[in-house]
Amino acid sequence: MILEIDVGNTRIKWRKLNSEVVTDRGAVPKENLDEWLLSLGLSQVPEKIRLSCVANQAIVRRFIEQAKSWGCLLQEAKTSRISTGVSCGYEEPEALGVDRWLAVVAAFNKFKQPCVVVDAGSALTIDLVDGIGQHLGGYIVPGLGMMREALFEGTSQVKVDTLTKANVSPGGSTKEAVTNGSLFMIKSMIESAVESLSSKAGAVQLVITGGDGDYLIRVLNEKACHLPDLVMDGLALVIPEPELGEE
Repeated sequence: MILEIDVGNTRIKWRKLNSEVVTDRGAVPKENLDEWLLSLGLSQVPEKIRLSCVANQAIVRRFIEQAKSWGCLLQEAKTSRISTGVSCGYEEPEALGVDRWLAVVAAFNKFKQPCVVVDAGSALTIDLVDGIGQHLGGYIVPGLGMMREALFEGTSQVKVDTLTKANVSPGGSTKEAVTNGSLFMIKSMIESAVESLSSKAGAVQLVITGGDGDYLIRVLNEKACHLPDLVMDGLALVIPEPELGEE
């Protein structure tokens, strides 16, 4: 069994694969890491771990220790200048978050055309890649939750509950105005990025991933594709299979 792990800013997404077929998946808060690893070890110890981590290195070290305890191989993904036909658009590739890199690599390898790749997490990232696999850079803005929290903290009269539905029509209440306005801003930014890339590169595939992807996909063009596991899809592409006998 291969265990693929995507450690984000607030939670850990994971999935199990047998013969490259997903057999189980889930997500846990980062603070529940030790409890999750204990329960995992009691059920089925992986033969290999593929890891993407944008959190601090203490979590990486924790996974390294656990892998040693289980006696399995751990492979951590890193951003590189080029991988599987995709070239990084950063002058210093290591400065590009590995989650963004994995998502771009996975999207381009799946669609083989210009892509706008949106990861809607705590922060929202938009990355562009052209038809020959050249990453053109991207944007980072606060995610939906962060936008709404900023209004909650900075404006005493604005109190907003958790996001429950996707709507970009003008709000009929303060709650709707804040929620719909945040979503409308992000929708407009994404559509502008798609229009800009398509004017230069032709037909563009819009790919959505991340925890808030469910909300975004409902207000975007029907041609947008929602791939919740996009970052983990990139792991097998970016991390090469070890040579026979390599550990």
